[in-house]
Amino acid sequence: MRNFLTILRREFGAYFNSPIGAIFLIVFTLMASTLYVTEFFLFPVAELRSFFNVLPVILCVFVPAVTMRLWAEERAGNTVEMLLTFPMHPMALVLGKFAAAFCFLLLALASTLLLPVMVATLGRPDLGQMAASYLGAILLGGFFLALGQLVSGFARDQIVAFVLSLLACFALFLLGTDFAATALDAWIGGLGSALRELLGVTGHYTVFTRGVVEVADLAYFLVWTGLFLFLNGMFVEGRGRRGFAALFSACAGLCLGIGLVFNALAGDASLGRFDWTEGKVHTVSEASRRILSGLKVPVQVTYYVTPAEDMPTEIKTLERDVMDRLEELRLASGGMVSFKRVHMRAANVVDSDPFGASRDKADPLEKRMLEKGVEPFSVSAMRQTGSVSNLIYSSIGVAYKDRAEEIIPRIVPDSLGELEYMLVSTVYRQTLDRQPLVALIGGEGFGLLRQVLEHEKFQVRPVELTPDSPMPADADVILALAPANLDERQAWELRAALASGKKTILALQTSQWNYDMAAGNIAVQRMPVRSGLEEWLRDLGVTVEDRVLMDPQNTAIQVSRSRLDQVFGGGMSLTLPIHIVLTRDNMNPDDPLTARLENLFYLWGAALAPDPQALAAKGLNATVLASSSPGSWLADVQGGLTQRDIEPPAEGLGSHPAVIRLTGQFPPPPEPAPAWAGNEGAAGERRIDAIQAPGELLLIGGATMFGDDLLQSNIELVLNAVDAMAHGTDLIQIRGKKLVPRYILDVAPEDASFWKFATYCLPGLLIAGLAASRAWGRRRRRALFEHSLGGAR
Repeated sequence: MRNFLTILRREFGAYFNSPIGAIFLIVFTLMASTLYVTEFFLFPVAELRSFFNVLPVILCVFVPAVTMRLWAEERAGNTVEMLLTFPMHPMALVLGKFAAAFCFLLLALASTLLLPVMVATLGRPDLGQMAASYLGAILLGGFFLALGQLVSGFARDQIVAFVLSLLACFALFLLGTDFAATALDAWIGGLGSALRELLGVTGHYTVFTRGVVEVADLAYFLVWTGLFLFLNGMFVEGRGRRGFAALFSACAGLCLGIGLVFNALAGDASLGRFDWTEGKVHTVSEASRRILSGLKVPVQVTYYVTPAEDMPTEIKTLERDVMDRLEELRLASGGMVSFKRVHMRAANVVDSDPFGASRDKADPLEKRMLEKGVEPFSVSAMRQTGSVSNLIYSSIGVAYKDRAEEIIPRIVPDSLGELEYMLVSTVYRQTLDRQPLVALIGGEGFGLLRQVLEHEKFQVRPVELTPDSPMPADADVILALAPANLDERQAWELRAALASGKKTILALQTSQWNYDMAAGNIAVQRMPVRSGLEEWLRDLGVTVEDRVLMDPQNTAIQVSRSRLDQVFGGGMSLTLPIHIVLTRDNMNPDDPLTARLENLFYLWGAALAPDPQALAAKGLNATVLASSSPGSWLADVQGGLTQRDIEPPAEGLGSHPAVIRLTGQFPPPPEPAPAWAGNEGAAGERRIDAIQAPGELLLIGGATMFGDDLLQSNIELVLNAVDAMAHGTDLIQIRGKKLVPRYILDVAPEDASFWKFATYCLPGLLIAGLAASRAWGRRRRRALFEHSLGGAR
């Protein structure tokens, strides 16, 4: 150990005996920071994926520059023999040099730590994912260091060592990319895919950037690093001996074989994994375990897929990835889920004969699958001649009891993150006796939401609250979107449903805004909207504010200036405080409905004001799920929006609730029921059911956010709410298991300038200062030593 530490101190200090080491660190920091920070402030997202995506390319250049001197300098100066005469084992020399270079690499990676500090200050990143990514970068750097050190041992010239190491690192990096694999497969079929699996390093590294520490990938880096160091030690110790070249060649071939066999054995197996992501998004959730293990009879899952050899190179691993996830679900279910794979070839069912002659020759299995709904689909693939389309199969069938097999179509790499939810939700809904019924009130302008609910296997029944379209008694969830001018009887029906225990989602809209851009001027006019439920809600203890909610946390929308803009999608970008964005910081992290939401576009939303005392008097509990930012305010806007309205006042700033859940026994409406409009003589024809039960009301101060244009930004909230009311919270927890985009809003210009200066300059200045301090200290010690020698004479 003492010999190892001696070499470590000697080699690590050599990096700073001249300015070259400090220059390397400064260049590395500038390259890494510039490439990431420049893109970050164009579209800020609280993650470092783009940084870790480009980091391997930087390491392919930086690491050979670090390792080129380790042995080439010793050989050029004829000091290798002197080192070998020291009373230490040659492996101590090899490990000491590697450890010194590894410490230098750690110092270089540490110089980038301002990037996660910046991201954590401006947003809310997934710290576990960043930690796993840094671990992957360290392992990849160590792998390249061991390879570069081995190459340096073969060369006498540092430039030769650098170029050879550079080529070797880039070759192993490129072999792991889809680009190189596709090009080689087009040249010799299967060659690129085989080399990617056996030699490519990229796929093992990208697992860490997802936030997963896979034991097999960890072992890959450690095994190959160990093999490179072993060969380096063997070469240093035995070079120059008679017959050593043949012996070394044999050992190198043996080590290469060991590494390739290990890759082949570990490539298709999971030796264990650790999910470091927030929320364990790559691990089967406890909700999935409860649903699957609680099944009364086993579920048969069938994966219909094109064989890997017929897949485009870019997705050859799709079958393996899906089978791995199915195996995880099988284990989590305690054996209640069994699965099998069925290989299908799309070429067998393609009718190339316009008269249908080839259809009779199609494979009977594929023909039966087509009748069941298992259909091939087209994917893009790169070839030497450009992009082409390939027809492939990749669908999952779920069979439960004697029910017809339900098909989950189009399983592609981009949908693997949602596979757990798609599969478990399909299984869960197959166990239900009937599809839950959603009574949709005021669905005009919300057609896309209806389609999404039907896709999620809900029955959706439009309800107009008229004698011909009354409230359905068997409704599981009532969804009222932007009700307007409800009369007494219609309001009575809603109140009666809540009193009888119906679970209700009520999205109110108190304002509509008109953007008039005539003659080059912008006029924003408010049109108040009344739902007819304001008095009842106020009586319960919740006031829907008439004043307009303004929030400095907002975003821009495109406003059309002419019909031409409407047709071609142009217009003017307009930013106003009524274009409110509710971020993760504004949501209740302890409630399943909002725990995994990232942003909500609360366009033209209203503020809600709950009165705890009034609610308690009614026996109701209120939970605030989402609020505006602490800098929001209320403005009394009667007509047009003015500059005075959109400027924050000197006082009165504060957060206002936007989404509230009320639970408890809702008071019944007075009896008898009012008559239907136009039928005043029929009052009292219906009374409230004698059975009353605690109900649930999700009150949202905005409904425009669920319209067809904005649904994509807000669909998670309404789906979570409907799922929770119809099925409980298990499906919500599964759906929320995904990597959400962590957008950062409103980065102030002064903050951007500060962080650009900090990331660009501070690490370099610190490194330069430490290097100068070391140089000054060395010079001072040398002067003192020379002075002491002069005094001795």
